[in-house]
Amino acid sequence: MKKFMMLRAVVMVAVFSAGVIVAADAPAKVTVKDVQKTKSAVTFDHKAHADRSKNCAACHHRHAAGKEQKCFACHKAEKKGDAVSLKDAMHAKCKDCHSKDATKKAPTKCDGCHKK
Repeated sequence: MKKFMMLRAVVMVAVFSAGVIVAADAPAKVTVKDVQKTKSAVTFDHKAHADRSKNCAACHHRHAAGKEQKCFACHKAEKKGDAVSLKDAMHAKCKDCHSKDATKKAPTKCDGCHKK
C-alpha cells in the first residue's frame, strides 16, 4: 500500500508540474503576422497567457505537451481541410476567451489587439 501511495504521489507531481515545465520553455512574447492584410500584426504576452491559462492545450489543441507549434503550422491564410483560417481561429479562440475575462481587462475590440 505504501508503494502504491508513493507511486501515486510521484505521478500526481509529474502531471501537475508538466504544464509549468513546458510553459518555462515557451516564448515570452509572440507576434502573429502571417496573414494580416489590412490590420497590424498582433503581439501578445505569451508568458502571461500561459501563466493565466495553465493549459497549453486550450490554444495548442492538437499538439502533445512539449511539442506545441505556432498556430500557422495548421491554420493558414485560407481554410484548409478541417482547419479554419488563422484569422477565424484567432478571432474565435482569443475573442471568446477575452470576453469571459472577469476583470474586463482583456481586449475584445479590433484596436485592442491590432495596435495602430
